Amino acid sequence: MRTGVSAGRAGLALLLLAAGLAAGAGGDTVREVQMPLESGEQTRGSATAPLTMVEFTDYQCPYCRRFQAEVWPQLRRDYVDTGKLRFIVRDLPLAFHAGAMPAAQAAHCAAEQGKFWPMHDALLAKGSDLSVKGLEQHARALGLDVQRFDNCVAARKYAAAIERNSAQADALGLRGTPAFVVGRVRDGQLTGLPIEGALPYEDFNEFLRQLLALK
Repeated sequence: MRTGVSAGRAGLALLLLAAGLAAGAGGDTVREVQMPLESGEQTRGSATAPLTMVEFTDYQCPYCRRFQAEVWPQLRRDYVDTGKLRFIVRDLPLAFHAGAMPAAQAAHCAAEQGKFWPMHDALLAKGSDLSVKGLEQHARALGLDVQRFDNCVAARKYAAAIERNSAQADALGLRGTPAFVVGRVRDGQLTGLPIEGALPYEDFNEFLRQLLALK
């Protein structure tokens, strides 16, 4: 069996493979990947946390909403709020989800007014309305300057940034959502393992515990 991880991580690689947590395109290869991080990332948690998780999300994806509802609260409580994990979100609006790109635009436009995370959470809530009217209702509920928000979304101001995030996911071989890269950051670059799918919290918990145990 060939793996893309160093000898020091071979035990973790085999653990992940057995658990089905990280597989390459052929279904039998654990891949270590690298990706640069930027200064303007939307983050939760401590910048000095030993581990970093990047989620590529699609706001219309039912599995992303499942992760948000069923996994994120425990993940935040046990790892983010305790300083063990820094969480970063990036866009990956899938082409067959008509509402995904406008919703991604809405999240970025809300960030201009300091409300990225409240908008992010609202967009991923169960039954969230991603129509033009629905996005405006979210903005109004969050106390945003609605005219400024509407103009920003209509102008597709952040289309290039969203497309860069999608291109990054494609370069890493991530095709569906939610998708994650989890590992350690050094000199502004995240080196870690990709995980795809709305796995249960127990799987994330086991993975993170094993990763924290590695030196």
